[in-house]
Amino acid sequence: MEKITSLQNELIKKTQVLREASERKVQGMTIIDGAREIKRAFEAGIVLDKIFYVLGQQEGLLKQLKSGKTQMIEVSDKVLEKLAYGQRHEGIMAVAQVPSLTLKDIKLSKQPLVVVLESLEKPGNLGAILRTCDGVGVEAVLVCDPKTDVYNPNVIRSSTGVIFNLPVVCASAEEIFSFLKAKKIKICASAPKGQKLYTQADFQGALGLVMGSEEKGLSDFWLLAAGETVKIPMKGRADSLNVSISTAIILYEALRQRTI
Repeated sequence: MEKITSLQNELIKKTQVLREASERKVQGMTIIDGAREIKRAFEAGIVLDKIFYVLGQQEGLLKQLKSGKTQMIEVSDKVLEKLAYGQRHEGIMAVAQVPSLTLKDIKLSKQPLVVVLESLEKPGNLGAILRTCDGVGVEAVLVCDPKTDVYNPNVIRSSTGVIFNLPVVCASAEEIFSFLKAKKIKICASAPKGQKLYTQADFQGALGLVMGSEEKGLSDFWLLAAGETVKIPMKGRADSLNVSISTAIILYEALRQRTI
């Protein structure tokens, strides 16, 4: 394929619409921005359908990617700027197949640490939580009633690409609860009016930590399903922290307990 220099090229138009959730669902594809994110997706075995690149940039990564069956497409800097659509571009962008994992695909250890996320809306928060989960060693992230699609390009970017190294599954609250129960995983939910401080809870053993949206918190379903609820102390006027920060605080306490 010759170098694409026209902003009106049909392939460019078809790719650009993947910024829209509806098109990602129809095509079963998503966009990966950034060299680090693309590299992590490739190393995780994600199917990269196309690579758009500017000649002379990211040559080491391009050489690595050419070893696969990915379609390599050279474009002008102006075309890549259009595809990046407000994202900073690094001379490379990928179109990848969206992974389609189910609960049946998840393999856990005997005492896993699992995170359940309910009704998260902001891609940046979801990506940041996934990054924390990767750092702590969470074995699976289960998402119910999501308000943004998990493989939104902004989620991928804010997770720095580690989303591809984690089993991330979307399912109903009932399905996730049944899964945790079948695996004998203790459920602990975070809530502003939790029963005890998070530092007083026992986070050892098989554990499922449930986190809700900032706006509405957790539904009654999870508050009733949880064996215990925990809270983070708040000394000011705000009654809660950003959900990604709250998740990080509790997960690192769990890591501390589990590695003593």
